[in-house]
Amino acid sequence: MAGLIKKQILKHLSRFAKNLSPDKINLSTLKGEGQLTNLELDEEVLQSLLDLPTWLAINRVECNKAAIRIPWTKLKTHPITLTLDKVVMEMSTCDEPRPPNGPSPIATASGQSEYGFAEKVVEGMSLSINSIVIRISAKAFNASFELSQLQVYSVNTSWSISDLRFTRIQDPQRGEILTFKEISWQMIRIEADAIQSAEHEILSAPIRLITNQSKIRVTLKRRIKDCNVVASKLILILDDLLWVLTDSQLKAMVQYAKSLSEAMEKSAQQRKSMATEEQVSSPPPSAQQVRTQQASSAAEQTATMANLFSTYDVCETSHHLQITHLDLHICDDIHVKDKVSNKRITGGAMQLSFSSITLDYYPFHRAGDSCDHWMHYSEATKTREGWVRNLLDEFHSNVEMLTSAVRDHQGPAPAHTSPQHGKINTSSSASFSPPLPQSPKTQLMSSSVVLRIADFSIYQVSTADQRRSSPKTMISCNKKTLYLPPEMPAIHVEFTEYYFPDGKDYPIQCPNLYVQLNALQLVLDPRSLVWINLFALDLRQSLEQFMEIYKLSDSQKPEEHVDVKVDGLMLKLVIPIDRDASCPADLPRSISVQTSEMVATNTRHPANCTRSHLEALLQAFEEQPFFSPCFSSFPRSSSSVPVLHPVFQRHAHEQDTKLHDIYRGLVVPTLGTDALKMPAAADFWALHFAQFWVDYEGTRGGKGRPQPFVDSFPLTVWAGQPAKIVQHQEKLRCGLSSSTSGEAVARLQRKRLLKDYYSTDAHDATPPPSNGLHKPLSCDSLPSSSSSLSSSSKDANVHVLVHVQKHLSAQVSHRQYVFLMQLQRSIKALQQTLQQDLEKMGSKKDRKDPSQHPADHQPFTVCLGLLLKSAEVSMLLKPVPRPEGSGSPLGSELSPSESRGTLDAGEGSGSEGGAAKGACTVDQLLCGEGSEGGATHGPAPLVPNYTSTTRPDSNHKASVDERTFAKNSGRRSSDEGGEMVVDGGEDVGGVDPLSDCSDKDKSAAAKMPQSASRKGSLSVVSDLLSSSNSSRSTSLYSMSNILLGAALI
Repeated sequence: MAGLIKKQILKHLSRFAKNLSPDKINLSTLKGEGQLTNLELDEEVLQSLLDLPTWLAINRVECNKAAIRIPWTKLKTHPITLTLDKVVMEMSTCDEPRPPNGPSPIATASGQSEYGFAEKVVEGMSLSINSIVIRISAKAFNASFELSQLQVYSVNTSWSISDLRFTRIQDPQRGEILTFKEISWQMIRIEADAIQSAEHEILSAPIRLITNQSKIRVTLKRRIKDCNVVASKLILILDDLLWVLTDSQLKAMVQYAKSLSEAMEKSAQQRKSMATEEQVSSPPPSAQQVRTQQASSAAEQTATMANLFSTYDVCETSHHLQITHLDLHICDDIHVKDKVSNKRITGGAMQLSFSSITLDYYPFHRAGDSCDHWMHYSEATKTREGWVRNLLDEFHSNVEMLTSAVRDHQGPAPAHTSPQHGKINTSSSASFSPPLPQSPKTQLMSSSVVLRIADFSIYQVSTADQRRSSPKTMISCNKKTLYLPPEMPAIHVEFTEYYFPDGKDYPIQCPNLYVQLNALQLVLDPRSLVWINLFALDLRQSLEQFMEIYKLSDSQKPEEHVDVKVDGLMLKLVIPIDRDASCPADLPRSISVQTSEMVATNTRHPANCTRSHLEALLQAFEEQPFFSPCFSSFPRSSSSVPVLHPVFQRHAHEQDTKLHDIYRGLVVPTLGTDALKMPAAADFWALHFAQFWVDYEGTRGGKGRPQPFVDSFPLTVWAGQPAKIVQHQEKLRCGLSSSTSGEAVARLQRKRLLKDYYSTDAHDATPPPSNGLHKPLSCDSLPSSSSSLSSSSKDANVHVLVHVQKHLSAQVSHRQYVFLMQLQRSIKALQQTLQQDLEKMGSKKDRKDPSQHPADHQPFTVCLGLLLKSAEVSMLLKPVPRPEGSGSPLGSELSPSESRGTLDAGEGSGSEGGAAKGACTVDQLLCGEGSEGGATHGPAPLVPNYTSTTRPDSNHKASVDERTFAKNSGRRSSDEGGEMVVDGGEDVGGVDPLSDCSDKDKSAAAKMPQSASRKGSLSVVSDLLSSSNSSRSTSLYSMSNILLGAALI
């Protein structure tokens, strides 16, 4: 009997152990207890059992002692217990992926037999290990993992230990069975340290992490007929984590991850290409099949088990990570010798606090299938699902068109004997023969990663010299303040890649990224921004040094296009300034920029971001003469950067796609993997804000309530990189000219026919020239190779178009104006500090390029075009100082029918008392200037000085008014009904427009009479109000159809 039992145990354990002989087994037959010593486990079997990635290999596994306990009389309800004392495992990383894992040993437990009693007993076995030590050797570092009190046991659907009969759900109708396992450990200790050698002398701090009790929940779905695993779900649950990292430790983590990134990427590609049909998500059986099987099986218990199976079914393989709370502290390592001595901020520390982090990975999901069976399925995933479905529909349509183009390119050309057959109907896909039907294995698959963060707070940087106080948040979530649903995540991110399981060389949809941000608030703290900038630059320097030492390749591949969509709800940006207690109570502490809903995307599917919206935007811009290329009057000139670049028009007419390049003959049509992919440089970004407004905050007299600055308005922004797009087109032309294909003649013939088609079709399909696009520019209007240099040198790096379709209203008081001036100086100082640090600690490549190629090093430029429907700015300023005994200012107020462009402090109260001085305009008062006759003795604009001032002579004032009226009436007669143009970007001579307002044109505009104020003009209304206690002046600036063209360098 003992020999028979030994054979049965040996049969199952021999698959895991090497050279296991019966003499090593000490088994008590009656008690059901046995003991094994000095076991050496099989590496390949464990690799297959654990399903390790192919960039990681097991070299050796040893166990000093193992004990087994078999409950002979309770095998149906109680598990076999296997206890191991200490297990030591040695592993190493692979530069090249090793051969893929074989079949799981659990699946071959009984020689691929049907799932029966023996398989139930083996699968229900529980495992207990006192200590596990895992040592990993990598190219650049050594790591070790120590786990204590590891336990593996079977659980029921509620994840609690119970009868083995309740730890599995079997559905005979499907022919599948679900089993539930849980793995728990008491503590895990992780250490990693760099390899020190004479060749690699690099300073690296060791990394240590200790976690408390954690567990892994595993759900396996097998086929009953052969015990093969169809799908599995693994959930790693971590409790509260607290991790303190110095900057040197964080550098080491980034370096170690970089050393493994190449091998992990190769392994991921191998895993996708070797994916089997069993790993692919399988839809549940249809209702007709279930009814047929239920009719044949009259047992009600079977139907109940089928419903229970559907409840806990694992539709596809997935891996999940859940962290209840994570506190991460990043601090400077001030004791390291090689630290920069003259660092701006020393001893800084930042705290990051995250709550309810979930990370989901779905490696085998059919592209286009529903995701409602995913864990934590929410409205965010549903929104992303609809957006991706539109992308896939567009992709399938493009594949059909590409397939037809390839057939036309490869086959004979009788269809091109007449121009009529040479035309291509892009409006309907019926004329294109569909591609050959694909087998299930060649169906397009996707690999998705989903990240959710329920709530988080990133605190501002604190230093040792700061006053002890509670840390202030820099980035936080305001869900509770705005009464948003608690289940709504603060951040939701989904990234998806596409592939074919058999590695088929066929067009693949480009990856997509969906991000949802809810109720986030960002505070621009200057100290924190400077510290983060220095921290990031220092990290990049250390990574470059690490890559040079270990000769790691830095792939300089052009960035591929990724479909991106970012949705934002109730986002807020706060820009504060430092002020002390002596500041006035009505001086704001910060300014807040908020939006209700926001969408940013480089695709043309979301609302308000389509090509038709871009075409309407271009039409609105083209209707204004200021944006015409022929407009060269002030403030523009013939050398100004063109705001409306032709690439915007081509993008609006869908003439910049890969298919369009193929039909024009710039690209040879193929059905390769990258046949439809575009570079990231060709992206056009669209941002739409449903409501956008600006408020003042922090006024002590306002009882904590914000004060309005700019009322809410919708905002649309479009941005692109025309220079890079033109360079991409030039590369296509060069590749076409250098190709010596035998089909060049036929291709050129087709190109000529297609050109005729597009020219006639585009002419018939485009609206009349009144839409602002006088002639839809085709891709043939791209600058030729001879003129590309001159055109690209005139273009800016980034072109931005901003459109506000609603009336814009803003309010500014004197204190708020002072605050805005202080804020402008603070932002300018911050920008200069960041730029200095970037130039000082930039990468070696950036520092070498200007010296080696000084002609190629050009500053980064931005061209901004702004179109406003109308704008109104209300300014409440301090009163003009008046001498004692003067009359009421109401008596000297100018009549509404006369010029309101000047302010007179003394008219109506007599001509006595003082020398004649020139009248002061509103703009001159703001800028601290006098009239044309000379400087005044008036107060400074920002800090009023209540001193006596002389009254201007009324006769002199009248003459000034007459001259002003004559000038403005002349301009009105010549520019009747014209548009008022304000240029805010031609930075002439480096003069700050906020600090110098002495331009004569501005003075003339300020002196414009009311009779000249009509559509497109600038009117200034000045009212003087007085009372017994205080007096103040109110100025209202009303501007209609403001156009702003700016080139910021």
